[in-house]
Amino acid sequence: MKRGIIFLLSIAFVLSLLSFPAFAGKGVIKIGMIGPMSGPCAFQGSSMKKAAEMAVDEINKKGGILGKKIKLIIEDDESTPVKAVNAAQKLVTKDQVLAVVGHYNSSCTLASMEVTQRNKVPHLCPISVAAAITGQGYKYIFRNCATNPMQVGQLADYVTQNMGKKGKENRVAIIYEQTDYGKGIMEVFKKKVSAVPGWKVVAIEVYKPGDTDMIAQLTKIKATKPDFMLMGGNMTEVAQIVRQAKEIGLKTQLLALGGVSTDKFVKLAGKENIEGMVNTSYFETTSKNPLAQKFVKNYRARYHSDPDMFAAAIYEAFYILDYAIKKTGVKYKSIKKWRKALRDVLANIKDLPGVQGPTTFGPNGQADKKVYIVRWENGKRVIIYPKGS
Repeated sequence: MKRGIIFLLSIAFVLSLLSFPAFAGKGVIKIGMIGPMSGPCAFQGSSMKKAAEMAVDEINKKGGILGKKIKLIIEDDESTPVKAVNAAQKLVTKDQVLAVVGHYNSSCTLASMEVTQRNKVPHLCPISVAAAITGQGYKYIFRNCATNPMQVGQLADYVTQNMGKKGKENRVAIIYEQTDYGKGIMEVFKKKVSAVPGWKVVAIEVYKPGDTDMIAQLTKIKATKPDFMLMGGNMTEVAQIVRQAKEIGLKTQLLALGGVSTDKFVKLAGKENIEGMVNTSYFETTSKNPLAQKFVKNYRARYHSDPDMFAAAIYEAFYILDYAIKKTGVKYKSIKKWRKALRDVLANIKDLPGVQGPTTFGPNGQADKKVYIVRWENGKRVIIYPKGS
């Protein structure tokens, strides 16, 4: 009888510990981050990791949050949705994190947000851009970057308003990766461009992530004599497309999205091959934003290199959490209640300053973020829109 009572009391004690917040008994607040620490997008994952560690170290050196230090737990999704789900499940249930930050790939975010939503865990999405992420009415997902439609739409508007041949037909080709991310780019750009008089989409080609030979697709595109070619994919494959377009003599104005807005792209694609190329960017080291300049200075001092837009997005996300967690206070003794309180604070954030500009989350958790339009000149990115940035 005594053994039975002791056993039941032990179970009750363990359950009571699980009900306490992430810092209970350990003096820490657990925050999880998931990204591609290995696999085809490991370079971007490295930027995410560096920025997260830098932000957490800065916050902890200032005393942490609510007197508690942040414990950062990083998981690898290998750019695979199945691994993303497993990582999220571990962070949410085993590690009992207060919030999750991630991923890089949209397909991974779309998969793991089912876990965070089901368990009612605040989930910050700083990089993935698929429209569906904040388009399903989920209450625990928040995104501090522009969606696919937002950034692609801004690029399409700039190109059609500033780069076309007036009074003549402007012919556009699109080559994109066969993912949610790539498909979204193609669909939005096609719709926006086709709606402008004098502009016509003359070719659409697709490839799979990891492909290294796009000669067949590019040869078909060349035959249509496009004035512009939009490349919708990640950095490695886009660099290959640029090189192979040069090989077959495809002469056209190259366009791309934010995934190529990093100095590594120059090495992969070749400086001479990207001269004059135009793409979007969420963050540039030349930004006049004081918070951005402080971030760049500290990042350079720590890592002896420039931060890219992936690093900036992750860094900003952690400071959004820093602000929001402080707003929740310390009265919550249940991790479930604390997560709910954090979600409510995040949902009401308005004009919060950040390295990418102010953040205001809309009813669907999407921040209304603007992007830069940049042009590659002599291996460097120059901001061409908005002027004076």
